[in-house]
Amino acid sequence: MTKPEKPDGGQGSLAPRKRMTQAERTALSDQRMYDAAMKLIGHHGTHNTTLKDVGELAGYSRGLASYRFGSKEALFGNLVTFFNHKWVEELDRFVGGRTGLAAFIAALDAVEDFLLEQPDYMKAMYILWYESITSHSEVRERLAEQHEAYRADIVRWVREGIAEGFIRPYIDAERLSIQFCSFIFGTIYQWLVKPEAIDIPVAFSEYKHGVLALITERRRAPR
Repeated sequence: MTKPEKPDGGQGSLAPRKRMTQAERTALSDQRMYDAAMKLIGHHGTHNTTLKDVGELAGYSRGLASYRFGSKEALFGNLVTFFNHKWVEELDRFVGGRTGLAAFIAALDAVEDFLLEQPDYMKAMYILWYESITSHSEVRERLAEQHEAYRADIVRWVREGIAEGFIRPYIDAERLSIQFCSFIFGTIYQWLVKPEAIDIPVAFSEYKHGVLALITERRRAPR
């Protein structure tokens, strides 16, 4: 009698599972500890989050996080980098090959989508950023670098939009980049304080229409 085939197509035997490499195991444990740290920060803040709790919530020994990162500041610094990588992936998904005004609009849509689809990540990271400004110099330095990168993207897109004829030539790209980031960070701060008071889709829609009315030439905006 023929043995029934297994899901992998074999005749009664399962293919051996591939063993993870040390690098893969390290990456997996880091991911789990980052997720655990995000959850703890979101619920208890940075000051009440300990390396011991991070390791235990991630499903490892209480000492692994201390061994891996050495200090909370180092863990938080790694969290900022980890979050930034996720944000870059999200931004690339929306912006793609767009330039100028189209990229500017897509970046707004990316922030809104990330906030609505990944609220726990956004909450944890902004709590980390705001609580670390005075107490964690490494986090503050990395955050400052990221703010510069965010503003640089806006400046580039605005200048491209001017060159393409979609944005008015007298628009100051540097000032608009500050205003753009002020809207993003200010809106998220208010949402953190009282989420039910901030209608994210409405806030982003109103800002988008308002800023486009101010900066765009009277021609159809690109999509």
